[in-house]
Amino acid sequence: MKLQKFIFITIGMAFMMIAIANPPFRPGGMSFTSNNYYSVFIMDQGKSEVNHLASMLQFYNPQIGYNKAHEMAKMYVEESNHEGVNHDIAFCQMILETGFLKYGGDVQRHQNNFCGLGATGNREPGEYFPDVRTGIRAHIQHLKAYASTEDITKQSVDRRFRFVKRGSATTIYALPGKWASDPLYDQKLESLLERLFQFRHFYASRELASE
Repeated sequence: MKLQKFIFITIGMAFMMIAIANPPFRPGGMSFTSNNYYSVFIMDQGKSEVNHLASMLQFYNPQIGYNKAHEMAKMYVEESNHEGVNHDIAFCQMILETGFLKYGGDVQRHQNNFCGLGATGNREPGEYFPDVRTGIRAHIQHLKAYASTEDITKQSVDRRFRFVKRGSATTIYALPGKWASDPLYDQKLESLLERLFQFRHFYASRELASE
């Protein structure tokens, strides 16, 4: 465990050096599109691997532990794949809504409500889910409600699904005023997608260096 923690801290420090030098990292001569950077389309294939998502979550919340971070990331990828939702966006939205699972707002940890479903402010805690998997599934189904008119593939666990105007937010830029009242909601979400891209590039660079 001590060795794993040392390795993680070393990786984190190296990543921070990259991030400080290049905020956000943009390799020279690279043309940025949704195909080679990150996708802002909700119904799309996520580009990050489970370990990228888990490492980003644990880096900003070291108390969570890598195993828990990895298991949550794995479930987000699995549930997103079931519905055709971009797991990069879903995971970053969870991070935005929960403050890297540190919470501190109206929604509490035991609710398993990772996207603020039903939390409308004024100390309204929103929805409760029996376990982590169900909470993640509800999040993914709610994203699909906004981004697509297609039916969900799993049994519905999102009680607020019926209130959504289907297909009204196909990209993250349409979420302000619909998912959240914050006019900067899309910019905050995109900033997290950029950070996730930095993690992906950092791990890719390490893999190339080790070959």
